Amino acid sequence: MLRFLFVGFFFIWTSVSYGQFILKGKVTDAETGDPIAFANVYFKGKTSGITTDFEGNYFLKTSSLGDTLRVSYLGYTTQSKALSKTLEQTLNFQLWPEAFELGTFVFEAGENPAFEVIRQAVAKRGTYDKRKIQAYQTKNYTKIEIDIDNLSESFNKRKSVRSVTAVLDSIRELRNEEGQKILPVFFSETVSTFYYRNNPELRKEIIEKTKVTGVGITDGSTTSQITGSVFQEYNFYKNWLQILNKDFISPISDGWKTYYDYDLLEDVLVGQDSCYKLQVYPRREQDLAFTGTIWIKKDDYSLKQVDLTIPKAANLNFVDRIKIQQELIPTDAGALMPSKTRVLVKIAQITDNSAGLLAKFYTATDSIVVNQPLETSFFDQAVILKPDFNQVSVDYWKNRRPDPLSEEELAVLKMVDTLKKIPIIRFYSESLKFFATGYLPVKKLDLGPWTEFGNYNNVEGLRLGFGMRTNYSFSNRFLVEGYGAYGTVDERWKFKVGANWILSRKHWTTVGVRVGKELDQVGLEMENLEGNSIFLAASRFGTLRRPFVATSQRFTFQREFFKGFLVTSSLNKSQFDPLFNFYYYEQGLKALRTSFQATEIRASIRYGRDEITIINDNSRASLGTIKWPIVELNYTKGLPSLGSSLDYTKLNFYVYHRINLGLLGVGRYEIDAGKIWGEVPYPILENHLGNETLFYTTAAFNTMSFNEFASDRFVSLRYRQSFEGFLFNSIPLVKKLKWRMVGNANVLMGSVRDQNILNTPKMGPDGRKLESFGRLDPQVPYVELGYGIENIFRFFRVDFFHRMTYLDRTDARPFQVKVSAQVIL
Repeated sequence: MLRFLFVGFFFIWTSVSYGQFILKGKVTDAETGDPIAFANVYFKGKTSGITTDFEGNYFLKTSSLGDTLRVSYLGYTTQSKALSKTLEQTLNFQLWPEAFELGTFVFEAGENPAFEVIRQAVAKRGTYDKRKIQAYQTKNYTKIEIDIDNLSESFNKRKSVRSVTAVLDSIRELRNEEGQKILPVFFSETVSTFYYRNNPELRKEIIEKTKVTGVGITDGSTTSQITGSVFQEYNFYKNWLQILNKDFISPISDGWKTYYDYDLLEDVLVGQDSCYKLQVYPRREQDLAFTGTIWIKKDDYSLKQVDLTIPKAANLNFVDRIKIQQELIPTDAGALMPSKTRVLVKIAQITDNSAGLLAKFYTATDSIVVNQPLETSFFDQAVILKPDFNQVSVDYWKNRRPDPLSEEELAVLKMVDTLKKIPIIRFYSESLKFFATGYLPVKKLDLGPWTEFGNYNNVEGLRLGFGMRTNYSFSNRFLVEGYGAYGTVDERWKFKVGANWILSRKHWTTVGVRVGKELDQVGLEMENLEGNSIFLAASRFGTLRRPFVATSQRFTFQREFFKGFLVTSSLNKSQFDPLFNFYYYEQGLKALRTSFQATEIRASIRYGRDEITIINDNSRASLGTIKWPIVELNYTKGLPSLGSSLDYTKLNFYVYHRINLGLLGVGRYEIDAGKIWGEVPYPILENHLGNETLFYTTAAFNTMSFNEFASDRFVSLRYRQSFEGFLFNSIPLVKKLKWRMVGNANVLMGSVRDQNILNTPKMGPDGRKLESFGRLDPQVPYVELGYGIENIFRFFRVDFFHRMTYLDRTDARPFQVKVSAQVIL
């Protein structure tokens, strides 16, 4: 018996002494709770170890156990934990972010050894860039979480905040180690199929299933279209990556040596692949460039994985941190495809008494199919929802998630559902939507827009109004809207009533009717300024310029025949009744008239080759293009046979394009050209938009006065340049302010035919001199040049404009200063 006890004791002792020790656990960000991929795990005193996987997990087998396990990663404090002598231990680490200072690197004589690795990787970009594939499709799982964090003490002491946190104090899982509260406000999961075709370059995402819960989210159809993978595109084989509408230079771009320094750290084994591990650093800390680590395979110089951060010192507003982690896998076509991508965006507190924002995005990709292109007709919409996209069982998500939701994520869902039911939260979320959209949802109606509730000018006096429209809850087939307003001085009612029927959502097709009576201004028509609300409001406040009463009826048909190709046609009838001293000669009779009626047919074609659009409830919204311009062609014909006082034809051509200029920033240009045939009074001419307000606007010539010039033939070019941090990032004192240089150049050529000049008499029937219009010399362009600074105190912009031509006019304004406020990153 003693012998058996001795043998048993010896067996246990030898197992502990000579067996395999197992260490496992997870490494997370102590501030956000997110896993830290590729962190170094090693024994204290040793130089080698392992790295965590993409989910932050590690698993280490060893026959020799140290006394301390250490975890480190660039940008985080190193943490150590003591080890026991047990065979299997689970040790989780929470690392705290720390400030990362870019240092000066000194290399031995000769070229930096990292340069040759990068040079080879850049040379292979064309081989591994997924855009070279003829076509591909992927199955994607996307998860998004948005939290309010950095809740300051003064913020927490607010009465409204205390009423919320009192309800949520019991949810311990969403506090960090210091006990600071995190308030989740949005969580979504989406399963989708993404399709890509090259030549022509087309994209489409079909949202198969989605689950959206968030504070203030009343209907998930609109939100679900932007929670998929199409908006989570991070391709480091492109020279520039667009993140938050800013362009960041890739560390393996063609211009890598201009923007980056590198440090070759070591050779490491990632899975089964031997890789170079390189640290990357921006040469100028204010540049829109990355810092962090990239892994490049030794055998073929392909990118294996990245862990990159945009430094806090970068010339960005409000952004405390942007972190991107990505793993790539080869496809059958040779190009690489991201298998997992995790993005974290941390928005800092705007003031000491406010809170911050934390957004987390995760995308997992599988079921990759390459080189099986679908017909171009398949790509009719950028994003579509399956009819049963929101009908999902609990088991579906359990089976479809790549990994189960963590305890923190389960707590997020619980907290968001709780927040939605708290009255003060509902009040603030609805108020925010009311301010942003102009409408306040009340069951099946939206009240607004709030811009029509009140105004003041010299014609109407105090203007009071009210409006409403039906919403998606009322019907997903038609929209009815209208408003009424009354002026206390002119004692006139103004109104607009309209209805839109949606015939097809797949090929967006609508039929609409609208009638209205409104106070308008020559050259400042509301219809032309709908997208510039601040300038429109400023131009309609105070003294109105050449006001008139416009009575109108309109019938409109609109259809998108294929992706990006939108056709609109309409029949319009309008009455022009001036409230200023205005006369014109009636066509043919040369009799003086003061009012006129215009009955016209309009047709327009709009084409955006790679424009991304979504269906926003009962309307269609554009999210812009990727690289191609937007082109519009508009035709208008006056119809005397249908009661029009005027017989004329208008043709207009318009182009807008945003271009990435790399080191020089971003340029935007607009080309606008048109011609009018027929004899018409000057309100029908192209009255070029001037700007006599204090505010800068891209829609106007900022040194031109209102109604200063009109044309029946014209062509204009408006160009504006945002230099981002170019030059200013190199000036020691200025770069700390994060100011950015901007530039403008506006050129206009135009003329008016004699018959339209003579159509406006110099004197009225009462002998009083009439207001006329200015004309451009067809040989002399109107030119204004501008320069300025934006991002002053993060919100303000100042532009200085010089008028270069037509300085001899008595009303010429050779120099103007314009200001504006904007929220930009």
